[in-house]
Amino acid sequence: MKTIFIFLLSIFCLAPARSQLNALHNQFRAGDVLYKQQVEYVTPGEAGTDRLWNFSKLKTVNYEYTLEYALPPLEGDSVYILGNRRYRKDDTKENELIVGAEHNTMYYYHQKEDTLFQIGHENPIVVLAYTSPMAILHFPLNYGETVSSGYQSKGLYSGTIDIQTKGTVTTTADAYGSMILPSKDTLDLVLRMKTLQTIFDVPGENADTTETVNAGKQLEIYRWYCKGYRYPVFETVRNINLADSSVLFSTAFFFPPQDHLYLDTDSANLALLDELWDLDKENIENPGIEHTKEVRLEDILTCKIYPNPVSSILNLEYELEQDATVSFQLFSIAGLPLKTISPKKKVKGVYHEMLDCSLLHPTDYILKIRANDLFVNEVIIKN
Repeated sequence: MKTIFIFLLSIFCLAPARSQLNALHNQFRAGDVLYKQQVEYVTPGEAGTDRLWNFSKLKTVNYEYTLEYALPPLEGDSVYILGNRRYRKDDTKENELIVGAEHNTMYYYHQKEDTLFQIGHENPIVVLAYTSPMAILHFPLNYGETVSSGYQSKGLYSGTIDIQTKGTVTTTADAYGSMILPSKDTLDLVLRMKTLQTIFDVPGENADTTETVNAGKQLEIYRWYCKGYRYPVFETVRNINLADSSVLFSTAFFFPPQDHLYLDTDSANLALLDELWDLDKENIENPGIEHTKEVRLEDILTCKIYPNPVSSILNLEYELEQDATVSFQLFSIAGLPLKTISPKKKVKGVYHEMLDCSLLHPTDYILKIRANDLFVNEVIIKN
């Protein structure tokens, strides 16, 4: 069977309650450097559970992007300077204040109790401070939960033109499922965060007025997280003009897992990855225990899929080398589940299943074949 992935077992599958971001594993840390590739923009897909996002065909636009987190500069040896604010070093906890630098822009963050606030940003053109900071994350944030806040900002454009904006920012853990990365690796499961920020220009010197200069803009950011990694593995960004819903710009970024070098000093997330290896040891010592990365799906199940391309009926002939729980699920490229053969416990032997594809539109689909906790994704072409 031709597979299109390198299997990675995620701890998400061990317990639904683990579908969350938390401060221990996902808080920003000074000294971390992320390497990312700019890729073609892709539609994020629908919210919900058991989604599949196929990013395997995206082309790389730029390989040269980095994102670096650091402590703010010190004034003397006792005061941190974060944008236009100052904080006594002795009163500041570890990683409470963080500067994120990318695209010639510095973003200022303040982790206050369980909430991550963005308090401003600046680049060679714009300097902006949030007089009412944006709450962009709350720890822990579980699937289905939302954090939302209003904000106001004041700043300068080109050093001379006053800027005042206001709006709201809402972050929701809106989906989890599987994703096929541009590197062809598959992660199962991942948790997606959806952030919507509205931006309205405020006229005059009164930033509290409800009157605005224009209909405003909406910044739409989706980020996909996987257990064992502190930061996202994929991200899409889109800016929309609210007056006519036109897209002002859109892009996407891929954070290759093999380049997450910060993991060398990330003991909390390394411990999560170690849990996977502990499970591997248990499988070696106790073959009846599942959840192992050493066993390939081909060791349990081999499947013949025909015809492909398909016009009407898709045949699935498979042979089990051992007893297993088997399921099949057909997804659209956008990740929407379309057809399912529900999980069933099967004994060793040969089986035949069929999926009626006659009413599907001609395009590519993804078929997820699962046996116990191992799976592959196959591309199905509909004529």
